[in-house]
Amino acid sequence: MHIRQNSTKLLCSLTILGSFSSGFLTSTAFAQTNPPPWVSLFDGTDLKGWSLKGSTGQAWVQDGQINCRQTTNTTEHTFVCTEARYGDFILEVDVKVDGTFNSGILFRCVDMPKGARPSQPGKIDPASLNGYQVKIDPTPRKWTGGIYEDFGGDWKWYYSLEKDARAQEAFKIGEWNTFRIEAIGNSIKVWVNGVPTANMTHDKYGKGYIAFKIHSLANTPGQERVTGHFKNIRIITEPTAAYLLTMDLPPKAVE
Repeated sequence: MHIRQNSTKLLCSLTILGSFSSGFLTSTAFAQTNPPPWVSLFDGTDLKGWSLKGSTGQAWVQDGQINCRQTTNTTEHTFVCTEARYGDFILEVDVKVDGTFNSGILFRCVDMPKGARPSQPGKIDPASLNGYQVKIDPTPRKWTGGIYEDFGGDWKWYYSLEKDARAQEAFKIGEWNTFRIEAIGNSIKVWVNGVPTANMTHDKYGKGYIAFKIHSLANTPGQERVTGHFKNIRIITEPTAAYLLTMDLPPKAVE
C-alpha cells in the first residue's frame, strides 16, 4: 500500500517537474528560433512620433541620431517625448554624451497634473513630466543606470549605485552605450552595456511616455555646446516573456 502511494507521489512530482521544464525549454527554444520582435521608435531621419515638452532645449536629427543640447538661462527641463504611451515593455537605446551633458531616459511618464505646479510659491517646477527616470550621470559619482524621479520641485532616488562599483564603471563618456530597460508589471530592471545596474519593484507608474531629458541650465553658455546623442531606439511590447534576461542583482522592493 505504501509502495503504491509513494509511487503515485513520485509520478505526480515527475509530471509537474516535466511540465515546468517543458514550459521553460519551450520558451527558451522559442526565443532562440524566433528573432526578437523589435519595433523601431525612431527611423533615423526625422522626429515623427516624437514631440518636445517643457522648456526650450534643442533637439534635431542628424547622422541617424537624435541630438540634444541644453539652453542657457532655463529653469525648466525639456523632454524629447514619444507621442505613444507604453506599459509593459523591453526597451533598448544607444546613448552617447559629450562631456557633462546632463540627461536621463524616462519611461511610463505622465504629464504633470494641472494644479501641481508650482510646488512652492514663486518657484518654477523644473519637470513637466513625472515618471521613472534611468539616470545618465556624467559626474564623478557615476550613478548612470540608477533610477530616480523628478516630481514637481522635488526629486527622489529610488535605486542608486552608491554601493555598486561594477555598475558605476559600466557607462563610458564619449562612447556609445547600450541601455536596456525591462518594465514588466511592477518589476523594473536596467542594464548598461550588458552590466546589471538596477533591479527594483515599484508600482507608482504603470503606463506612459518614453522620453529623453534635456536638463535646465543656468547662465553657463559654454554648456550649450555639449551634446547628447540617441539612436537605435527599439521596443518589444508583446510577447515579452520569452525575451526577458536573467539578472544577478536581487530585486529591491522600493517604497
